[in-house]
Amino acid sequence: MPLSLDDLRKTTSVSRKDKRRFIAPTLIESAEERKLVTEVCQYFADFAKSKKRQGDFSEQYLTERAGGDFKLARGLISAMLGFYSWEAETFAERLRASEFKQMQAIELATPSALRLALYDYLNAAGRPGFVRGGEARAEALEFFAAGVGLEPNLIDQLLWLDADENALLRLRKRQDGSDFRSPTSGEVVRRYNRLAVETLLYNASEVVFNLGSELPGPLVKRIGFLSKILYIPYDMDYNAAGEVQLRLYGPAQAFGPPTRHGEKLAELALKIFALARRLPRQETEIVAYSGPRSSMLQKSGPATKTVAKAAPALIQAAFAQVHIKDKIYHFDLGARIQHLAPYQPEEDDISPTAIENEETDGKELGGNAIREKGAVYQVGPPAAKEPDFDSSVEARFYIEFSALAREGHTAGWQLIREPEALALPDQNLLFIPDFGLKRDKHKIWLEVIGFWTPDYRLRKLEKLDKLKQYSNHKILLAVARELEADFTTGPSGEKRALPYPVIFYKNSLRATEVVSLLQREFDDREGRLEQVGQGREFLEALLTESGFVTEKQLYNLLKVYNKSELRAALQKLALSPSYIENYGLCSPAYFESARVALQAALPTPTARLELEAAAEVLKQAALPADPDQLEALILHLPGLQVARPSLFELYVQLYPA
Repeated sequence: MPLSLDDLRKTTSVSRKDKRRFIAPTLIESAEERKLVTEVCQYFADFAKSKKRQGDFSEQYLTERAGGDFKLARGLISAMLGFYSWEAETFAERLRASEFKQMQAIELATPSALRLALYDYLNAAGRPGFVRGGEARAEALEFFAAGVGLEPNLIDQLLWLDADENALLRLRKRQDGSDFRSPTSGEVVRRYNRLAVETLLYNASEVVFNLGSELPGPLVKRIGFLSKILYIPYDMDYNAAGEVQLRLYGPAQAFGPPTRHGEKLAELALKIFALARRLPRQETEIVAYSGPRSSMLQKSGPATKTVAKAAPALIQAAFAQVHIKDKIYHFDLGARIQHLAPYQPEEDDISPTAIENEETDGKELGGNAIREKGAVYQVGPPAAKEPDFDSSVEARFYIEFSALAREGHTAGWQLIREPEALALPDQNLLFIPDFGLKRDKHKIWLEVIGFWTPDYRLRKLEKLDKLKQYSNHKILLAVARELEADFTTGPSGEKRALPYPVIFYKNSLRATEVVSLLQREFDDREGRLEQVGQGREFLEALLTESGFVTEKQLYNLLKVYNKSELRAALQKLALSPSYIENYGLCSPAYFESARVALQAALPTPTARLELEAAAEVLKQAALPADPDQLEALILHLPGLQVARPSLFELYVQLYPA
C-alpha cells in the first residue's frame, strides 16, 4: 500500500500562464537523507536482532533523527515494513520444548485457546465470572496456572502473546520459508520513492502516456490485455505533433469520488512502466519524408533520405491527473520513472508471451498501417504455447478457429492474432482490432466487444463510425448479446444500424458463425472461378509428370476453399483425368499402374495388405500417393476392395471373383 496523503512530502505550484496546478512528490535524493536511511536500516536491524516488542518501537526517535520531519520518518517506516513485518510470537518459540508439548496435549497451544480456558475457569461453579485486580487477580491466576502446569507469570505473558504491542519485528519470508536478507539503504530509498509516486497515482483519475512517433506494438498489445483484467478502459489517439498518446482512465460513475478506481489505475500504470523496461528496443533505419507527419505512417510523396535512428524509449513521457481535497493537480509521472523500483515478476504479474509481428503490404491497408517495431518480443519467463488474450471469449474463439483451420473448415480464412493498428491521423483516430482474418490478398479485421462501460461504448461507436466514414477497411464486429440494445439504440431511443456486419454472441463466439459471416459478406467466389483457368497449364504439367495431383494441391492451385467450389472449378477446366473425392486428380495411366502394382502385391485371394503397406507398394512403383487418403483411391480401382474385419482392422484385398 502507498503512503497516506498526510504523510506524503510533496510540493505544489500554480502556472501563471494557464493557472493549472502542479504537484510532485518530494523524493529522497540528497546525501543527508540517504545517510538517514542508513541509520533507519540499522535501527530496524538492531531492533529485530534484540527481539524487542512492538510496544518498545519508537517513532519519536526516528522523527528526531529526521530533524523533526515526521512525514519523512513515517514514510521510511512504511518503506521498511516492505522488508520487515510485525509478527506474533508463537508458544513454540516462547516455551521450552517440553512445556510446549504439554500445552499441545491439553489443546492450549495458542493465546486464544488459553484465554478461553481461563474464562471458562472463572465462570465455573462457585466463581463469580470475573475478578478484580490486585490480590484477587493474582490468586485466580495462580490457581489456574497450577491446573495448567506453568508458572503464573508465564501464563500472564502467554495470554496476550498475540497482542499488537507484543509483536516481534522480523524479516519477511520467501515462498520457500527462508528469511529475506536485511535491505540495503539503496533498496529502501527506491522503495520509499516508489511509494511516494504510488501515493499520487492512487489519487489519480487518469494517466496519459506519450508513446512517441513509433507505435510500440508489443507494449500496446499487452496493455489491451491488462486493461481488461483490471477493468480500466484506455484510449489511443494522436496529439497535435502527430505522436501517439495512450490515456488510462477509471470508468465514469454517477456517484463517488473521481479517484475511486485510483488503485487499479495505479497498478496498471506501474505495470506498463515495468513492461516497457522489459521489452527489447532495436535501432532502426527510417525514411525521412518532407512534411509534418509522423514517420510511422506510410507517406505518399518523395523521400528525402534514409537515416539511422537510435531506438527511442517506449514511453517518452507520462502525466497523471491527481485529485486532492477537491482540487485537480497535474503530475509529471515521466520525470519520476527512474525512481520506480526495478521490475518484479511477482509484483507486476505479467504473463509470459512471445508474438511475432506480421509484416503486411502498406498498399493493402490503404496507406494507414502503422509500422510497428518488428522483432519477436518476450515478457517475463520463457514464452507460453498460446498468446495471452483480453478475455476468455477471445481465447476460446482463437482455439476453436485454429482447430477448424487445421481441419480445412474455414474456407481458407486464416486467423491473425493481434494484427496491426489502423490509423486515421487526420481524424485523431487509432484503432487496434482484436483479430485479423486473411485469405490470399484479402484481409478483414474482427473486433470483439465485451468489455463495457457507458463511456467505453460511446467511444467505441464513435471510432467505428469514423472508420466507416473515412476509410475503406473491412471490419466484422462481435458484440456480446447483453449489449445488443446499447449498440443498436440511439440516445433518443431510435434504432440505429452498426457501421459494419455484426454477430451478437452469448457466452462464447462461435468460429463457425464468423466463417459463415465472412463467406456471406466478403466471399469472392465468382471472381475466383473466373480466373481458375490461369492454373490450367501448371496443373496439366503436374499430371503429365506424375499422373496425380493431391486434393490439397488442387485447393491451392485453383484458389478454391470447399468441395462445391472445387467441383465447379474442375468442371470449368474440363480435364480428362478423373477426380476422386478426398484423394485428388488421377490420369488413366496412374489408375492402371496403381491397380497393377497392388494386385501384384496380393498373389492369392486370401492375401491382404494394411494401408501403410499398400502406400509402400505404390512408392516402390514410383507412383506418388496420399497415404492419409489412400482408401478413397482403392475404392475406385477395379479388382480391389477395402476389408474391415473389425473396428480396429483395415486391409486391402483382391475383390472376390
